[in-house]
Amino acid sequence: MSIRSIELEGTTDGSGDVTVNSTLRISGYLERVDWVDGDLADGNDAVISVQGTPSGVAQTLMTLTNANADAVYYPRTLMQGETGADLTGSAGGDRTRYLVIGVPRLVVSSGGATKTGGCILYYEPV
Repeated sequence: MSIRSIELEGTTDGSGDVTVNSTLRISGYLERVDWVDGDLADGNDAVISVQGTPSGVAQTLMTLTNANADAVYYPRTLMQGETGADLTGSAGGDRTRYLVIGVPRLVVSSGGATKTGGCILYYEPV
């Protein structure tokens, strides 16, 4: 297994917002997200997504609400059965890593004026 990483870091504008698009397109399984709060204001909100997918449908990987400190996350998504309905096992066997194909994006709101922070995405290429 060869893990790679992409850093998405930016400085907010006067309204406390920033959008950071990766300069690289990736193809792989998302393993981990390190949230690096930097000096962003407490209570900031962030959405980590993938744009420019082969289908054209953007994919949200993680939404953080009221993020106040550095953290490590292992985001997973629900699997579906043959009818398309979400599986809902209680032991976590109904979840899998995200398959990410496209351009990672970070959007931060309420981060405070001219504050810096972001995330690091760790993924296994396919």
